Amino acid sequence: MSRLMEDLRSIPSTASTSQEDHESNSGSTSSRKLRVTLLSSEWRSTKGGLSTINRELAIQLAKHPSVEVSVYLPQCSEEDKRAAASHSVTLIEAEEMPGLEPNLWLSCLPKDHAVDCVIGHGAVLGRQVQILKRIHPCKWIQVVHTAPEELGMYKSYGDAISRGEKKHQAEVKLCEKADQVVAVGPKLAEAFSGYLRACGKDQDVLNLTPGIFSEFADVKQATEERKTFSVLVFGRGDNEDFQLKGYDIAACAIAELKDEPQPYKLLFVGAPCGKEEKVKDLLLQHGIDRSQLTVRCFNESREQLARLFCEVDLAIMPSRTEGFGLAALEALSAGLPVLVSGNSGLGETLQEVPNGSNCVVESEDPKDWANAIKAVRKKKRKLRLREAKLLQGEYAEVYSWQDHCNRLVERMLAISQGPSADEQNLSKKATVICHEEKPSPTEKHLYKGSAKKRQSSKKGKRPLSSSNIPVPKYPRLLKDEGKV
Repeated sequence: MSRLMEDLRSIPSTASTSQEDHESNSGSTSSRKLRVTLLSSEWRSTKGGLSTINRELAIQLAKHPSVEVSVYLPQCSEEDKRAAASHSVTLIEAEEMPGLEPNLWLSCLPKDHAVDCVIGHGAVLGRQVQILKRIHPCKWIQVVHTAPEELGMYKSYGDAISRGEKKHQAEVKLCEKADQVVAVGPKLAEAFSGYLRACGKDQDVLNLTPGIFSEFADVKQATEERKTFSVLVFGRGDNEDFQLKGYDIAACAIAELKDEPQPYKLLFVGAPCGKEEKVKDLLLQHGIDRSQLTVRCFNESREQLARLFCEVDLAIMPSRTEGFGLAALEALSAGLPVLVSGNSGLGETLQEVPNGSNCVVESEDPKDWANAIKAVRKKKRKLRLREAKLLQGEYAEVYSWQDHCNRLVERMLAISQGPSADEQNLSKKATVICHEEKPSPTEKHLYKGSAKKRQSSKKGKRPLSSSNIPVPKYPRLLKDEGKV
């Protein structure tokens, strides 16, 4: 039995590193700052909402007096490093590993890098942590941003549903291995609580609802009325996401307003560079007139995005499903009126904010979206902007970055003092192996030879396996461990 326990303890994983060893090597987290490292593909936001959330999370965590924050990424510029440093965040570039995609370079931290918690994101930036933990004694925080199965129902490429299911399974397995699961917004928190019931983690999913983005909070909106009412829809305009993001709904809704006495115009921002014509043709297929449409390519500049919010009258997010909906929240952060889909995390959060439900459209019908857009326009621009500013303030009262990050820090401090998920699982396995009880009649037939032969053999001896290791008393209990 002791030989088996030695074999288990020799498994190369963080489970073989005791909490005492961790504290003796790095000092207890109660006597120093909590060292947190976030995995990221970039510091800016050229790759979508995940990068935006990651950057903002790093900035907000760094404001906590008990936390030291670093971001580990494949590449960054000196300008990125200076920008991060201005928020007390350190950027660390990974060593290049030829033959591997850049995100996989993050599977190995610098040897001298001390860390208590590593924050991964989804499958793309979470799978690396299971490797990091084998070398660095740390806790794994896994952040989920999407529900892949639900997205697969609206993706336009082949095998979208089966690929969504595979991504879903990968996300769930990563969450099961992590020490803490964090979901972006209430919609995903509820979804992953259901997915994790089988492993008993359903009550431990932490809801991290994004707050107002301070970088847009000081945007000055002009108050004069314009003849043409400009409606913004923006995001990454890839063909595969066209239906998912409801871009067809937006085009049809503006087309419905074609004969209104006052003109409406759709500004679509997010076409892949060089593919603006293709995006234009896709939108024109849904009845919108050329005179009602402007298409622009995706622009990664946050300064340009702030200017864009000043150019339009309304931002809409007609997604058929959305894990959260950062694009609309960024627009609201700039004091711009918004309309969002009810089947989104942001739609759910707005229901909890005074007057927030007025901005939620519970429909995929373009006529309902057209009516909602008309209702916004009926109000004078000064009133629209005043109401948007009030809603921005109400939202900030209910959903604060500081409050949510403080709860996350409290959770990280708590788990940093206890065993990791791997250590808990190993403890359970060891308990099963060590627990001896009288074998049942159905177990007796598993012994090698008859009872008579066992009694005639030397007391204390057990048959040997092919590797000369004594066969455990109850081999059935060890089959799942690959020991028999």
